[in-house]
Amino acid sequence: MYYIAIAMLTVLLVPGPTNSLLLQSGVSRGLGRYSVKLILAEWAAYLIQITAWGVSIDALMANYGWVVVATKILAVIFLFYISLKLWFSVQMEASGKPSAISVSALFLATLSNPKGLFFASFVAPTGTFANLESYLSFMAIFSLVILPVGIVWVGLGAVFGRNLPSIISGNRVNRFVSLVIGLFASMALYSLASNVIVA
Repeated sequence: MYYIAIAMLTVLLVPGPTNSLLLQSGVSRGLGRYSVKLILAEWAAYLIQITAWGVSIDALMANYGWVVVATKILAVIFLFYISLKLWFSVQMEASGKPSAISVSALFLATLSNPKGLFFASFVAPTGTFANLESYLSFMAIFSLVILPVGIVWVGLGAVFGRNLPSIISGNRVNRFVSLVIGLFASMALYSLASNVIVA
């Protein structure tokens, strides 16, 4: 199981839509109760997404491949929407820092994060979602990995927000997060288009 935990840790540490939003929350709110709610929302969204993909992907790919493609397209569209929303709607708090992302927005962003599909398709051992004991073991490892990683990203934001206010004040955080999410969405769109063309 060590290789599973290492694979999870490696993927979860990579900057992406959810991690960028957690970083932003750390900048605007610090490592407090609100940020903990965001981390729990991330955890819950990943559990739902990974379970849904793991249980249904084999059947969908066998007979309804277009459903998988359509789902990925919707996920990419939503990521572009989040990116543009962050870029054009900067809201400031009294401190001059951008307001934190809402729990529901982070939850939806995580539901559309392609990392969940990666975990269900490549990291989970064969038969994980067909056996309750294997499923619970896999999800327990995932939970033990994702919660500390979420704390790390929020903590980094809190440190940057406290020590580098001139660099990250104003709308710079929102614009940076917007660019990261937009880049991630563009890469996902390119990968999706390449697979469709090859198929």
